[in-house]
Amino acid sequence: MASSPSVSDIPVHDPADPATGAERELRQSQRMEVIGQMVSGVAHDLANILTAIQGFAELASDGAPEPVRAVIDEIRATADRGTDLTRKLLAVGRARDLRPRAVDLNDCVAEVGALLSRVVGPDLEIRTRLIEGLPPIRGVVSDLEMVLLNLVLNARDAVGGAGWIEIGTRMGAPSEDEPWRHVVLSVADSGVGMDEETLARVFEPFFTTKDEGVGTGLGLAVVADVVRDLGGRIAVESAPGRGTTFTLHLPAPEDLEAGGADVRPAQAAGGNETVLLCDDDTGVVRMLASALRRVGYRVIETHGPHEAIAAFHERDGRIDLLVTDVVMPELKGQDLWAQLRMGRPELPAVLLSGYTPDGLEAQGIDLAGGKLLQKPFSPEQLRVTVRVALDENLLPG
Repeated sequence: MASSPSVSDIPVHDPADPATGAERELRQSQRMEVIGQMVSGVAHDLANILTAIQGFAELASDGAPEPVRAVIDEIRATADRGTDLTRKLLAVGRARDLRPRAVDLNDCVAEVGALLSRVVGPDLEIRTRLIEGLPPIRGVVSDLEMVLLNLVLNARDAVGGAGWIEIGTRMGAPSEDEPWRHVVLSVADSGVGMDEETLARVFEPFFTTKDEGVGTGLGLAVVADVVRDLGGRIAVESAPGRGTTFTLHLPAPEDLEAGGADVRPAQAAGGNETVLLCDDDTGVVRMLASALRRVGYRVIETHGPHEAIAAFHERDGRIDLLVTDVVMPELKGQDLWAQLRMGRPELPAVLLSGYTPDGLEAQGIDLAGGKLLQKPFSPEQLRVTVRVALDENLLPG
């Protein structure tokens, strides 16, 4: 006899059973906190590696002959995949920088739609049921696109051949549990479905039913994390042989207006100022120095806070900008900056970190007005941030 469909909701709470309700939530919360800290640390180290790889690859491609540039492009594409994995790790570790804006969910589906046919293959039919006139939600476009892609890729793997995936949007009906205005995004498939045991762990980081080397177990954990950050709810309904449906309930504030494109910085000009670099990763320091010297900056390379302090005093404080990593074993980047400002109070700083402002704040780290540049980043992003920090320091206070 076929088993009845099962539903796994995030957050999970069964008020009738304390052992599986509040106590289980507490244990799961503690477990997730430990996993989050470990994952964020790994992502931070990985971001350092990718910063150097991406940076040197971009610098090497300038003026390179076409055969060499093609090889470099492959290196950069591989590093980009590593960057995507880093962002997933940061999302699981809750060390993400959320800069939400008004987003039309149907537009988001349409944007991702062009990619979906290529990633799911020719044997799968992609269906859409989009209700027009939905109010916008507040979110980060890239996060929502990642959510949709992860859900569709998960559905593709569940179907495993010929079948269908349906993406739907609609207005949510207010209820006692959800009195707020919200829209609903659903992704359903004709796949193999899940049993009770799998459903209970479906949003757990690193849990996967796929063969070794096929999946990371991060996709659905990231989806659940993004939905939480949006103040929404996610549920999954499934049973063996009956497919799976993920349903996302996302708040749509009434005072939110659609539109507003992301602002992208213009190409940065160089300069002739003196920049003091400090990072305990030698590869990152070399990449930073090369990127800045190419556009005219005078660069002093140091590989730790004490070395940076010594270099600062050797030049009697004649430094125009400090560019430093935040998390270093000897001294935190913001503490290094504070020490240098004792000799030059107006000294600006660009602070580098694999963590986001939220992640740094959770560790009790105050940026103190410095410009944060999140790793991994490109040489052009570095140059833009450096130029902005220097120019802002010249403005009358």
